[in-house]
Amino acid sequence: MASKKTEEKDLGDYLLNLIKNWYIVLPCMVFAGMVGVFFAFWIRPVYQVDALLQIEKKGSNGPAMMGDMAAFFATTSPAETEIELIKSRKVLGATIESKRLQYYAIPKSKWDRLLHREGRMELMAFDVPWEKVPLEDQKKPWIARALDSLNFVLYDHNKQRVLVGEAGQTYRFPYAGDTATFGIYRMETRKGQSFAVGKMDYLEAVDAFRSAFDVLEKGKRTGILEFSYRDVYPDRAAEILNEVATSYLRQNVEERNAEAQQTLEFLEKQLPDRKARLDSSLMNLNAYQNRVGSVDVAAETQIVLQKRMQLEQKILEIQQKKQEAIRLFHSEHPTVKTLEDQERAIRRELAATSRDVKDLPETQQEVLKLTSEVELNKVLYTNMLNSVQQLRLVSAGEVGSVRIVDFAEQTTKPVKPKKKLILAIFLFFGILLGAAIVSLRDKFSGGVRSATFIEKETGFTVYAKVPKGNPKGTKGTRPLAVVEPDDVAVESLRALRSSLEFSMMESDQPIIGVSGLIPGVGKSFISVNLAALYAGLGKKVLLIDADLRKGRLHKEFGIKRGSGLSQVLLREVEVENVISPTEVENLFVLPCGNVPPNPAELLGSKHYLELIEQFKKQYDLIIIDTPPIMLVTDAALACRVAAQIVMVIEYNKHSIEAIQDGMGQILKGNPNAHASIVINKYEHGSQDGYGYKYGKY
Repeated sequence: MASKKTEEKDLGDYLLNLIKNWYIVLPCMVFAGMVGVFFAFWIRPVYQVDALLQIEKKGSNGPAMMGDMAAFFATTSPAETEIELIKSRKVLGATIESKRLQYYAIPKSKWDRLLHREGRMELMAFDVPWEKVPLEDQKKPWIARALDSLNFVLYDHNKQRVLVGEAGQTYRFPYAGDTATFGIYRMETRKGQSFAVGKMDYLEAVDAFRSAFDVLEKGKRTGILEFSYRDVYPDRAAEILNEVATSYLRQNVEERNAEAQQTLEFLEKQLPDRKARLDSSLMNLNAYQNRVGSVDVAAETQIVLQKRMQLEQKILEIQQKKQEAIRLFHSEHPTVKTLEDQERAIRRELAATSRDVKDLPETQQEVLKLTSEVELNKVLYTNMLNSVQQLRLVSAGEVGSVRIVDFAEQTTKPVKPKKKLILAIFLFFGILLGAAIVSLRDKFSGGVRSATFIEKETGFTVYAKVPKGNPKGTKGTRPLAVVEPDDVAVESLRALRSSLEFSMMESDQPIIGVSGLIPGVGKSFISVNLAALYAGLGKKVLLIDADLRKGRLHKEFGIKRGSGLSQVLLREVEVENVISPTEVENLFVLPCGNVPPNPAELLGSKHYLELIEQFKKQYDLIIIDTPPIMLVTDAALACRVAAQIVMVIEYNKHSIEAIQDGMGQILKGNPNAHASIVINKYEHGSQDGYGYKYGKY
């Protein structure tokens, strides 16, 4: 049973196999290239524009106007936070509404798309009472067809005409028992161009916008954000991106001013109460002094008063910071805890001053208490007045934390499609497709290549690996071995001749039978050139064409077809009259002759054996070119007189099973003959260690 082992192949073998099968790979590349060109032109050009924004830590004029209150409004957001805010529906939704991006008008002509001559249509209104339209029809587009560059006709999803109008107008018309609205504000079309028009849901429009929009921070911690937007129209892309930038800037200013306005309203409500407390504390101090008269406040009392005032002001500042921290963080945050610890420490110090006050006279204690209240209320009232004035300036000054560095500009070079890259990718896939086809063909063909593998599996020696010879070498009726003696194929045939010489040294029958598995493997080429090489050694060689059905040696030597071996075996002519000399010295040819009715019986006759015995006495070597062994039994009958049988196979064409079967068939009639194999049309792989042409020695 034949082995099912497969041959080992390296990358060089695969590459050589692809080169050999260029007629498969090249059409695949051409087809893939054509698809790539179509694909590159089919994709609509996409243009990308960009703009730069700077996220500032503080407003441009806020700190100067706000003073201490700036700490409440100068908080900085990281770039990542700003990016997410920019991508929010609040910002993008305003742009979608402003630029009417929820409406779409898509050109329908595929031919215009391929030639890049599609028209342009942009809607400013399209509202239909969808609740009165069947659900399955709500997603079907309406069609707007241009009558010229200004007028259009509108069809609904049922292809019913519902409106004829012109660009720049908004139309209201009855539809489905209600009123529908439609308007086009821009048309750049040719007569007859059609567009699929429709309206996306709000969330669908936002998602579509996000897919074309992007925001990135340039560098790390630079605060510079780069906006980019992609659209099929470069002017519209610039308009949309500038609208996003200005919308975000406007919302940023409004948000910050709204925060300042809320704080201002709160402080203005607290201001009368703080003024009343200040007036009350002054009245209490004046009333006490009028009742007890003038009180001499010692220097020690003044020191205690100043210290208490400083501590109470610190407590007030810490309380304000704690309120701001609680607004930004939760109550357990380390910042809040630290401020609480500081407040407790100052209160302990304030409590210590209270013990010092108890040591003073009673009148001085009362004066100190009243004076402290007056001073504290005065400080609080003054700070509140300053804050109110600062916030009024902020509210009127449009303070924001964002400024536009570069506005978007219209570009003329599209970013997509990258035609060269697309073509290169498709050509690469074309090569892969060709390689896959070649590999599949080789896999299913089952052809073997390696001589070592053939010898191991069949047990017969491969005497020669004959590559394809120079196709321009043969001239007229002269074999390649004579015309191009240094051709690489001729060198391989010399190796075959040497191997056969060694095999026939002990044989008294100088007869070589040459056969092939199937037609077209090149057995006649091997026979002719092998005979020419033997004749070149000075031996008298007879080349017999035993393929009585489709013999062709007469064509190789320019002999007119007529009587030959068939007629000799039929005893119609004498053998001396049909043997022809050739242009090669010492080489004679016995052609096949006319096709007989019974080729197998003639080759199996006793007369055939007697004829071969006669030739052995007249010639030094006899080479018999036989029919393919897999088709008829003629080859086995013709080779039963041969001492050497050469089986010619084609490289990468036959399976091991076919080779074994062929050798078994041809050896049935002559089991004692020495059989060998010749691989014709051989292609040297990287493992052979040399190239196709190796020059002259």
